Amino acid sequence: MTWWMQNNLRTIQNNLRDIDAGMDIDRHIEWLKSFDVNVLQIGCGGITAFHPTKLDCQWENPYMKGDFLKEVVAKCHDNGIRVIARFDFSKTHEIFYKSNPSWYSRKKDGSPVRYHDTVATCVNGEYQRKRSLEIIKEVLENYEVDGIFFNMFGYITFDYSGNHVGICQCENCKSRFYEMYGEELPEEENEADPVFEKYQAFKSITVNEILTDIHHLTKSVSPDIAVSTYAFHGIDIIRNESNSAVDRPLPFWIYNSSDNVGLIEGSFDDKIISNCVINAVDLPYRFMGVSKYLTQIRLYENMAAGSGLDWCIIGNFDDYPDYENLNVVREVFQYHKTYESYYGHFKHTAKVMLVHDGDRRSLNKEYRGIFRMLKEEHIPFRIVDVNTLEDKGELLDDYDLILLPAVKRLPAAAREVLADTTACVAGSGLALAKDGALVEELFGVRLKERITDVRGTYLLTEPKSVFSDFEQKQWVFLDKDYCEMELLKGTGGLLPKIEKAMFGPPERCFGHERTDSSMMSVSSHGNIYIPWMIGEQYYQYGYDEFKRLFLDVTGIRKTRPFDTNAPEMLELFFSKRGDTSYLLQCVNLTGFNGTTFFEPLGLSGIFVKFKELQPGSVREMGREGLKDISYDDSGMALSLEKGEVYKAYLIEL
Repeated sequence: MTWWMQNNLRTIQNNLRDIDAGMDIDRHIEWLKSFDVNVLQIGCGGITAFHPTKLDCQWENPYMKGDFLKEVVAKCHDNGIRVIARFDFSKTHEIFYKSNPSWYSRKKDGSPVRYHDTVATCVNGEYQRKRSLEIIKEVLENYEVDGIFFNMFGYITFDYSGNHVGICQCENCKSRFYEMYGEELPEEENEADPVFEKYQAFKSITVNEILTDIHHLTKSVSPDIAVSTYAFHGIDIIRNESNSAVDRPLPFWIYNSSDNVGLIEGSFDDKIISNCVINAVDLPYRFMGVSKYLTQIRLYENMAAGSGLDWCIIGNFDDYPDYENLNVVREVFQYHKTYESYYGHFKHTAKVMLVHDGDRRSLNKEYRGIFRMLKEEHIPFRIVDVNTLEDKGELLDDYDLILLPAVKRLPAAAREVLADTTACVAGSGLALAKDGALVEELFGVRLKERITDVRGTYLLTEPKSVFSDFEQKQWVFLDKDYCEMELLKGTGGLLPKIEKAMFGPPERCFGHERTDSSMMSVSSHGNIYIPWMIGEQYYQYGYDEFKRLFLDVTGIRKTRPFDTNAPEMLELFFSKRGDTSYLLQCVNLTGFNGTTFFEPLGLSGIFVKFKELQPGSVREMGREGLKDISYDDSGMALSLEKGEVYKAYLIEL
């Protein structure tokens, strides 16, 4: 087994500034040891070379004396710490631009993308396609690094200030695109444009070509060197981040780490994820950290969802101005070291599969709304990238429900496995709306007109035999776009639409009429279609009526493997470790009020009773060691003290 597949990484990433080449490396090692780190990810090359280079395509760090990288690798290895070398090929120092203009990305007006003294390079230029391999080869042949990582890999359409620079219009991109598709390169990012759809494929193909070359080069030096970036193809350690930004629209995504880790852990068996918890509040504010409680939540969610730990600051510790989070990071890292044999190798037993639309860069509000519903109801689920769905094949029959929240398309093979599965398939948020034939096949409905003039429309919560949570509430408001449906033979309709009426002063607010239009359907195979944004409305507005409608129509509560009275803001993870043991993990989110993180509340009087398991023993995994917990006919009792973010229980049959 390669070292990374042990999945026990405790990584700290120091994003080095040029001036950090003069830092005290012995002092830095002591810092790392205080966290029980076993992997250091640190700056190496690309924009700046942190090692002496013989190549004419790198700018060597002017603050470096001697060989910084050599000393770091040697001293880390002497202390049992692996080193991942961090590269950034998205830019070079501006000194290379004049003599190599074809390396660089171009805006619509033909100008390069400059930022301070750097210039953005293009995926299709010689620098990224060839010279980057020379840089990697120089490092791999001269330094015994354990892995390599690439920052900002691929097509970048924004600069560091968030300014949109658009689709690269360099001659390399134009000629390559025309060669592949016989079309002119699109200038605008317009999803309705069929040429832009080809450009999306073009990006994937050209990036994967480089990743293939990097993978082959790296493994030719040693199969034990890990390759890591944010992509999937040719990658051993898939990277993602739990980060913040001051201008990011609300609601704040509290489940960021659970989501990031769950997607990769549920989709791939031959890769791991290292989800980096970013200390900084934003890119322009790298020298102030987020709340210590948020840092704990993100790190503990990493562990609980099936990953190791990963945390990042800019620069080195000695002159970093915010030490407030250091002790809580140490606490989590040390806990993981104590119990690392229990983590990182969970087996999938959930009866619900949540399919991700495959685009990690866009915000799928429908997906997040359904995700949040499941978390609040303590329903275990497996996340699967839609592009890996076909690989699951007959495993789909092991699930009771397969959810497709706003999934736009299915690969051909995935269409077949979904059509054949015995699991109930539920589409929401206009899932697959552009593929009418597939919607008819899977869900037994024909989609008609898309309605955008929605305000004032309601849903009638009938029949009550299905919507049992709505005895006292007859109408629920409908917002966002929806589609009218024609029910095909054997398909039943639910949730009749109440058409909007007059709107204005109270004297004129009447005239609503029940229509024959159904806003939910159940096919003869039991598949469910919801032609409106039920998840997005819950994510954005928070009214629990949307959650209750979803829970009622899917019957999803019955998939929960235990009964509990745990509050919604206690995130529960229930994972199988081996043939006879499980982990029940709790992440306390009660200190979160939507924007601010306070000390989480103490919780007591909570029970968990398993429906099918009969535990032989239950032990709390405390900081002082394992502690026996009683389990009887009423189940097990659990509690968290005020300020306690995480607790785990080992259950053995």
